[in-house]
Amino acid sequence: VTMTEEENRHIQVTFYSSAEKPIPGTTDAVIDVPISADWEKLNNLVNKLAVSADEEWKERRFELLIGSTFLRCSLDEFIQENHLDFERVVKIECVDGYEPPKPHLSLNGPDWISSVHITSSIYLATCFDGSVTVWDRKGEKISQHTREESAIKGACIIQKPKGSGVEGLKVATGLENGSIWVQEWTGEGVKAIAALRGHARSVETVRMGADGSRLISGGFDAHVKVWNLAADASDVYEAPKGKSEKRAKEEFVTKTPMVTLAAHSDAIVAIEWSPHQKERAFSASWDHSLLQWDLELAGEVSRIRAQRGFTSISVHSSTGLIIAGLTDACPRLYDPKSSEGSFLKQSYIGHKGWVTGVRWTERDEYSFISSSFDGTVKMWDCRSAKTPVFDISGHEDRVMCCGVGEGAILSGGVDTKVNIFTF
Repeated sequence: VTMTEEENRHIQVTFYSSAEKPIPGTTDAVIDVPISADWEKLNNLVNKLAVSADEEWKERRFELLIGSTFLRCSLDEFIQENHLDFERVVKIECVDGYEPPKPHLSLNGPDWISSVHITSSIYLATCFDGSVTVWDRKGEKISQHTREESAIKGACIIQKPKGSGVEGLKVATGLENGSIWVQEWTGEGVKAIAALRGHARSVETVRMGADGSRLISGGFDAHVKVWNLAADASDVYEAPKGKSEKRAKEEFVTKTPMVTLAAHSDAIVAIEWSPHQKERAFSASWDHSLLQWDLELAGEVSRIRAQRGFTSISVHSSTGLIIAGLTDACPRLYDPKSSEGSFLKQSYIGHKGWVTGVRWTERDEYSFISSSFDGTVKMWDCRSAKTPVFDISGHEDRVMCCGVGEGAILSGGVDTKVNIFTF
């Protein structure tokens, strides 16, 4: 085929949008386009069609979705790669485009980073040396504190700081030695409020309930534990047996679990509350299963089985869909409400190492991020399985965790860095 013939080959396409308002000029229009057209040309075409039908139209940047894959090459390459029928009209969905996340800050932690968190006034990271480090939103370190010389594996913010600083912040940390500490940042420093004792081995994950009184945790002893953080008659007050005067003044409560749930057969590495039913929670384990619990009845509601162990889960606050990381390179989408056989809805292809963390973003109901041992963080649209929307780089080694919130994406790694991108 000569070059000109190649350029002259056309294909018929239609554009549509799932948004509430259709794009003007696209309904029912079947358009001949050169097969060499790429994302940019097709994007211009959609905007031209819209302008000709509606003069008020303001240009928009669309992602173009064909089937379950974003168009990232020419139509010709796409058709060959995905073995599409050339003779058919190709339906192209126009999805509002994402702005690329911008590098914002790179902060240095004291050791491997195990979890990263954000509020409107601070960034927080926990480390394998047992420290909690807090920075203000400009990236200035405002607190670094170590309670015990044991790796912190999982953490959650229980109460956000009251003002612009760190005061009033409350955090629960799960440690490798099996203890969970609840600590508060005050004008005088960091004080322990409660020690939660009951796990026999490393605590990998802790999550606070919406009402602020219940905490759930999971760890290497394969147990899910439910804790009551409200003051309770069974609480034991104790002062630590410390040599130093400063420690001796500190009085905190020791709590035992309200409920222990045993249905997993291996380490529990991720736990999340259900966004819709406050007595429900999910736990994910190395035993290849993702369980849904009814905490009031202390029983298993449903079980999703996978081909391998889980590493991370995130439950979407409005759709209830679960994105999960497993001990391979593919994040997966599960629908725990699915009644037609398979809970698994999609696998996402693009990482080259184990997925270590997944988080839905608050941007919309489709976008999520994933971190991986391959050293990258990727942002995805759950409608596109074969192409991430963005690759976010900046780590020099394995990425251990990721977080999202306040219009920012956070990641922490073996290189002891916390990288922050804004979007």
